[in-house]
Amino acid sequence: MKKIIIAVLFVFGLVACSKPAPTPDPALLAAQTEIASAKDDISQLQLQLGEKDATLVYVVGQYHWLQSATPVTVIKEITPTFTATPKFTPTITNTPAPTNTPSPTVDPLKKARGDGFYLIGVDIAPGVWRSDGKGDRCYWAVTRSDGDIIDNHFGMAGGTAYISPNGFQVLFEECGKWTFMQDP
Repeated sequence: MKKIIIAVLFVFGLVACSKPAPTPDPALLAAQTEIASAKDDISQLQLQLGEKDATLVYVVGQYHWLQSATPVTVIKEITPTFTATPKFTPTITNTPAPTNTPSPTVDPLKKARGDGFYLIGVDIAPGVWRSDGKGDRCYWAVTRSDGDIIDNHFGMAGGTAYISPNGFQVLFEECGKWTFMQDP
């Protein structure tokens, strides 16, 4: 309905503009000046001046006078809108790259060993150790603090040795590299 009323007013405005406009009364000019200075949202104003009815219509940036025998009532709907102010403004942040899970730190007593004497619990961990040697002159021995042998082996390399937590030291000779396998 609103669009139809606007279209009718636009057509009336074009028809009125195509004919030479009558010279308006000084009172009508004063009304036009008043509307222009009011800066309200008024799109038309109907005035009755004596026997003459006239309507001041604002079309495409200009005011036009429509004079008719029958006044036309135009209702303009103004719908207020409300835009809420955001309570927060999202901030774009970079997603951190996943970090690698740190590998567990190897116990220094359980790192690989070669030939030599090692104090149990100080230089080497007690437990099961495996040799990767290939020769047949491998010798290892676990002893107490007084030198008594708890366990020993002489022969082929490539086997396992159990180092007791009750031992004092261990001796490895010509067995290759020893790798820790498991706790006692």
